[in-house]
Amino acid sequence: MLPAPLFILCPGRSFSSVVCSMLGEHPELYGLPEVNLFIADTVGELLDMVDHPGQRNMRHGILRVLAELDHGEQTDQTIEAAFAWLEERRAMGTRDLYYHVCERAAPRRVVDKSPPHGRPENLKRLFQAFPQARFLHLGRHPRTSGISTFKAKQNKTRIASTNPGEVQRRWDALHQGILDFAARLPPGQLMYLQGEMLLENPDPFLRQIADWLGVSADPEAIEAMKHPEASPYARPGPDQARGGNNRGFLENPALRIGPIKPSSLNGPLEWMPDGSGFGQTTYLLARRLGYR
Repeated sequence: MLPAPLFILCPGRSFSSVVCSMLGEHPELYGLPEVNLFIADTVGELLDMVDHPGQRNMRHGILRVLAELDHGEQTDQTIEAAFAWLEERRAMGTRDLYYHVCERAAPRRVVDKSPPHGRPENLKRLFQAFPQARFLHLGRHPRTSGISTFKAKQNKTRIASTNPGEVQRRWDALHQGILDFAARLPPGQLMYLQGEMLLENPDPFLRQIADWLGVSADPEAIEAMKHPEASPYARPGPDQARGGNNRGFLENPALRIGPIKPSSLNGPLEWMPDGSGFGQTTYLLARRLGYR
């Protein structure tokens, strides 16, 4: 009888850290960092997938969640205890691990923002585990999303050979996959929202989301959601699990309300060395998502 989670579906660099943390401050909701549980079937497969240089940060979120929910704090010791707990349960299904997280967070409903969950194979696992879940499809203009993504990849790899065309292809693939998934859901199970609109004027959209989820939309709940910095995951974690959310958000998690500089689907892209613009696929998909 656990409350079904709310899954935020979007590519990375789509305001998901701040939006998930905002919603998670509602007194009836609990926002998670990126736990990435449904990229694998078992805990052992998950640990093996992320046990590579450059991938270990993908386990930071679930370690922080287990430390917080099972031990009441995030310290080097509780992170080590969480990792040992996972290692002892390598045969456990990731679905059962997610149930454990939901049980520990109850009666609050879990809100999840793991970007890899938007891939078709991971959506299948997720939906099989929680067929009654709600889904928030979160948009961001492909230009500003692309600029942020390309800069992050260059900073992460510290090489100039980051494939600029891949930025556009990933945005296309994730959003198209989410739209295909949404087409199979009954009305009311998924909501689409442009992240820019929420951040420019949060109150009406927060009330709309609360009504949709069936949780309180009173002024106190709306005000609480405008303080994502209150989340236990809105700051860097201990040395062994510092991440779980966007680095920029962790450095400055306070909500910054106000107009967002408009972007255009036309013209050369800042990250394309040949000065090319969006391809037809991206252009039409972005128009479908309400961008111009």
